[in-house]
Amino acid sequence: MTSTQATDSAPAQLRSIEADITAGRLDVARAALERLMTAASADPRLYLTAAMLALRENDPQRQMAALARAVQVAPGWWPAWAELAKVLSVQEHFGEALAAAQRLAELAPGEIEALEIAVAVANSAGDTARARQYLEAALTLRPGDFAIRRALGIALDKLHAHVEAEQLWRGVVADHPDNVAALGWFAVSLIALKRNAEAVEVLERALLLEPGNPGLSFHLTLARGETPTTQPIGTVQQLFDEYARRFDQHLEGKLHYQLPRLVADIIRAQHPQLDISVLDLGCGTGLFGAQLGAIKGAFVGVDLSRNMLEKAMKYNVYSRLRLNDLLVELREIAAGSFDYVAANDVFIYVGDLSEVIPATYRVLRPGGRFIFSCETAEENEGPLVLRKTRRFAHSRSSVEKLCQTAGFRNQEVQHLDLRHDGPNGIIRGFMVIAQK
Repeated sequence: MTSTQATDSAPAQLRSIEADITAGRLDVARAALERLMTAASADPRLYLTAAMLALRENDPQRQMAALARAVQVAPGWWPAWAELAKVLSVQEHFGEALAAAQRLAELAPGEIEALEIAVAVANSAGDTARARQYLEAALTLRPGDFAIRRALGIALDKLHAHVEAEQLWRGVVADHPDNVAALGWFAVSLIALKRNAEAVEVLERALLLEPGNPGLSFHLTLARGETPTTQPIGTVQQLFDEYARRFDQHLEGKLHYQLPRLVADIIRAQHPQLDISVLDLGCGTGLFGAQLGAIKGAFVGVDLSRNMLEKAMKYNVYSRLRLNDLLVELREIAAGSFDYVAANDVFIYVGDLSEVIPATYRVLRPGGRFIFSCETAEENEGPLVLRKTRRFAHSRSSVEKLCQTAGFRNQEVQHLDLRHDGPNGIIRGFMVIAQK
């Protein structure tokens, strides 16, 4: 902080300006702020208020510029770095946000608020290793804090640091023996370490405390060496709510995900005028909608994640976006409503398709097509396999049989590379075009 900050009347004046901003008196606030900047341009607090004004005026570029100026005039003042990191993250400038968060953590290693912001930014950017670093620093400040220990345990699981996770969760459970979330995560770490008998015992205990919990039941099935038929809806919903902001960049940039374009090309080749209606199951952020563009009939997107749907809305191509489980939605739609139903990279989270495929057949018009993808399970693995990635793979023969049983008579199957998945290599799959 500068000596001017310590002696002048800026705090009172800034409070008055911020009150004007809150009340919507933006012209008054802007004029007062400009006068104050003329007198004290080196005070970083002025630029935080300028950022507040820019936010109220929905001008993110000016907001980021104001905060960049704040850290320029006071590079050692951590509140400015905190605000800059948060805004860069919201605007999805993740590389710059991470750099600002790192500087924040370096400047304020003893401030729990600063570390919480650094954790949030790292998680938004998908940098779990950095989140772990900040959480461990926070835990040294508050060793018994349940929320910090829980967040660290989840980060360790994501990083496959299962030995460390097991040790942490064992300690949490010792302190909170009836906490269902802690018991569940403790069991997850035990399963990862192949200590399934212990995991079964922990999960059965947790289910006594919370009978019917779908996440606990899912992991109990795994611990018993069986294949669950589906993922818990809440787990998938949380995954994609957290993933939404970086979803497009990750899929297209790192995973080389091309399925939405391929499906859009297939539809456009059959209907160049796009005089069709389309249902997009698991539409996510709307990548398929962006590839296909506006169509003449209804274009409905369905997804479990509200954050994903908010991103999809920006493409302005869907006539309707629905927050719903896809099977529930299919059952609510009138029969014969659509020419096409697409499900791109969705069934890896659904698992059992024995109800989904017949329900899709019902909502298609005669001659309509169902286009969907699956990860490949080899025939000797069985019809349905849950991979270590917690994604389902399906055998081609089982899917073809389900389509035939539902009533689909014409099926075309194309084998393809679905995505590049880092250490897991290229993920092989197949696309089905089934006609009613």
